[in-house]
Amino acid sequence: MNDLRLIRLAIALGRHGNFARAAEEMNISQPTLSRGIAALERALGVPLFDRTRKGAIPTVFGRVLLDRGESMLRDDADLRREIQLLAGLETGSVAIGAGAFAGEISVPKAIARVVRAHPRLRIRFTVADPDQVVQDVLAGRIDVGVASTVDLESDLRLVVETLPPLRVYLACRPDHPLARETRPSLARALEFPLATTQLRGAQAALASTAGATPVRQGQAAAFHPQILVNSLSQARLIARDSDALFPATAALLAEDVAAGRLVRLDCRVPEMRTTYGILYLRGRTLAPAAKMFIETLRAVEAEAKRSDVEPAPARKASGRRHHSGGTGG
Repeated sequence: MNDLRLIRLAIALGRHGNFARAAEEMNISQPTLSRGIAALERALGVPLFDRTRKGAIPTVFGRVLLDRGESMLRDDADLRREIQLLAGLETGSVAIGAGAFAGEISVPKAIARVVRAHPRLRIRFTVADPDQVVQDVLAGRIDVGVASTVDLESDLRLVVETLPPLRVYLACRPDHPLARETRPSLARALEFPLATTQLRGAQAALASTAGATPVRQGQAAAFHPQILVNSLSQARLIARDSDALFPATAALLAEDVAAGRLVRLDCRVPEMRTTYGILYLRGRTLAPAAKMFIETLRAVEAEAKRSDVEPAPARKASGRRHHSGGTGG
């Protein structure tokens, strides 16, 4: 669309007020930019910019064009996207963002299943702080977010689908002082540092009972652990070689527990559960690839929920408890 190309040139010139800088942004020569602006002015029959010593200043006609032009470009992008949706699952694409827990528990499994079924799909997957995931969804940088839904249910800009919560356990190295205690309280456990992501909602309230001071994130109470990470793999390694505690689901802990690198503490707190869900922009048509990913993710999460049973505490041969219980969130 040639007219839209010329409008893009005018918007760049309006943003910079300088022909040289606008041309540099558009990756064209200054004479090409000048010819483009002149062609647009001839087509509309009005001057769009006054050329002054201080730069290019939009006329009253230019201001109207700049105001309406941004909307025209967005409409054009939406139209192109709707058409590209017809490419479907064979040559389509999907951008996914996830918080740390979902980014290790279920999203990679769901992506793997989608790729096996549709190997030509283009998928971009990033793990980020939940706040960043929400902002990326709202800005249209990703199609689907999978992150904490605490305090998002009333956000009318988003479609929010809460996924079934999974138990979260506190784990530590086998020779940790807490590993010798029978069913330590949460307050006792939190005498040691946590290595995890930011906690919110009920989890933040729980952490504050141990004397920690929550911080505010908008309307939600949040808790910054002593060791703040954005990757559960990092937290796992830290806990294996220190007194830090690692909160995770039974499935995420299974390999390390089986290998004797970590043990689950028998610290039973029903509120310790995952709180993530599916997020996408309300009113925006989901591409077939995004719909397929969401359907697959629901199936993976349902399987995880069915296998989320309370493990029986293991005991050492001497009779000393090898702690493995405890719910978490």
